[in-house]
Amino acid sequence: MSVKRTSSKSLTNYNVNIKIKLAALWTALMFLYIYADFFQLMTPKKLEKMIDLQTPMGPTSPEILVIFSVILIIPSLMIFLSVFLKTQINKWLNISIAALYASMSILIIVSTLGSQWHTFYILFNLIEVFVFAMIIYQAWNWPKVE
Repeated sequence: MSVKRTSSKSLTNYNVNIKIKLAALWTALMFLYIYADFFQLMTPKKLEKMIDLQTPMGPTSPEILVIFSVILIIPSLMIFLSVFLKTQINKWLNISIAALYASMSILIIVSTLGSQWHTFYILFNLIEVFVFAMIIYQAWNWPKVE
């Protein structure tokens, strides 16, 4: 681990392993998901729709719940996969999953435009797209061994 110092009064800036950076970005993303979904519970009629077993995709069913679960399990797994996978598969898995999920966030932004009660949700999704872009950027520019 290299340490850069310019003077005795400067702060130490440690180089952080790319795998840790990616895991941190996926972790931040999961917090964004949790808080966005939590705040969404405070929008009009949301709890009533949940009680009536309605989702944005139609009536709740075991199959819909499995689909929603898989959608959230994948980024959760990316936290530890980013640390434990070998370099090549790690790089391309991070790029492909982040690109797929960024596309989903963009679709959510487009579908909620114009809804005053979902302005906060658009904000969360814009930040999510930024985090996905950072994941893609970090993975794409994975440091080479010299």
